[in-house]
Amino acid sequence: MTRDDFAALPITTKIDYLAPHELDELMWDGDISRAQTWSATSGSTGSPTYFPRDSRAARDAADYYGRIFEECFDIGGHTTLVVVCFAMGTWIGGTYSYQAALGLHEDDRRITVATPGIDVAAAVASLVELGPRHEKVILAGYPPLVKDVLDMLPADALTQDLHLLLAGEGITERWRDHVLERFGRLHRPERVCLMYGTAEAGVMGHETPTTVTVRRAAFTSDKLRRELFGRNATPLTTFVEVDPMRRYTEVDEDGYLLFTIDSALPLVRYRINDQGRVLTGLELQEVLKMSGFDDLSTIVDPEGCFVVLTGRPDVATSFYSSSIFPAQLASAFDAASVARSVTGRFCADGSPGDDHCPVLRIDVELSAGATTPEPGLAERLRSLCLAALLDNNDEFRTLRSSHGEERTTPVVNVHPYGTGPFRPGAKHTYTLRGRR
Repeated sequence: MTRDDFAALPITTKIDYLAPHELDELMWDGDISRAQTWSATSGSTGSPTYFPRDSRAARDAADYYGRIFEECFDIGGHTTLVVVCFAMGTWIGGTYSYQAALGLHEDDRRITVATPGIDVAAAVASLVELGPRHEKVILAGYPPLVKDVLDMLPADALTQDLHLLLAGEGITERWRDHVLERFGRLHRPERVCLMYGTAEAGVMGHETPTTVTVRRAAFTSDKLRRELFGRNATPLTTFVEVDPMRRYTEVDEDGYLLFTIDSALPLVRYRINDQGRVLTGLELQEVLKMSGFDDLSTIVDPEGCFVVLTGRPDVATSFYSSSIFPAQLASAFDAASVARSVTGRFCADGSPGDDHCPVLRIDVELSAGATTPEPGLAERLRSLCLAALLDNNDEFRTLRSSHGEERTTPVVNVHPYGTGPFRPGAKHTYTLRGRR
């Protein structure tokens, strides 16, 4: 089959390929017993979808983590503690990372693993008690939770040889510098590695020293940022390297990433609804040269494959790695107590505030003719938005239970009709991510 033949195959999605079929029908040989473990999507757009992982997926996980640990963290033969702070339930992050660390240990790597999950106090205890007994420590988790752990660590624990492995949402370079400064490694950006992963396939790609260097350069140069990430790039635009032999990646005519993956449940030209761009190493070299970064082009592997991830148009925002969708908040603006006062248009933003901790901000548009909100409207909207999220979003309920009311209660701002993010002529979007 030629590349053109392959590109002529139909695009598959959760709705038109996965949903109409039974799980065993989608697996190799129709044999459900080929699955070793199951992981679920968040279910934020409906019911969770379960994906199997087999021994090949476990090997993939160990290989990807091993590459990151060497290229970014330089663990070599050092004793290394991996502290897994991803959720350990049906979501993929925790069990996948645990399985990868065990796989590396079985390869005779000097790696041990602790699994406190999203329990921040337990993660701190693991780092304080076990960290000093190892030469290197890798803290793996969602960016906001990892920051919480670092903020709670005593000063002497921050002197350990720390490295951060992240997934679940994008980070800004300002955030990277902040956490690096927290443990005294400000000029070692490769010590923070962001992975791009999904429940469908585990790790899809990850940052490397090359992608981190190029990304940081792009956010100092308007030309390079525009040429590499596009005109609508935000500080959260992610840039990773992928292995095309394991995660063959394309982009369709609408800008959606398509993945072909050989796994227990094989996927061919599968669209996850992430948008972005794919570049070969040679193409990346050309972008760097035409943007005036000839020196950086020399560090790019011409045989490499790179993915720019710009986001998901169907997600309102990411808050502490919980995906919040428009449909989950919409009912708040239909309530009788506010329906006459607002248009129903809103924008959500879960990006960090001045203290680098995420804040869930919801901007709401007043009805036409209203220039100021009636007394108590913002408070009513906040209560309604909170109730809608608790009713409709499992991840948010778990988050509120683990992080408390103060950290998870939305902040609501109201705007006169046609102003702010609702100005006339602008195509409405439910996200304001990266506006800071």
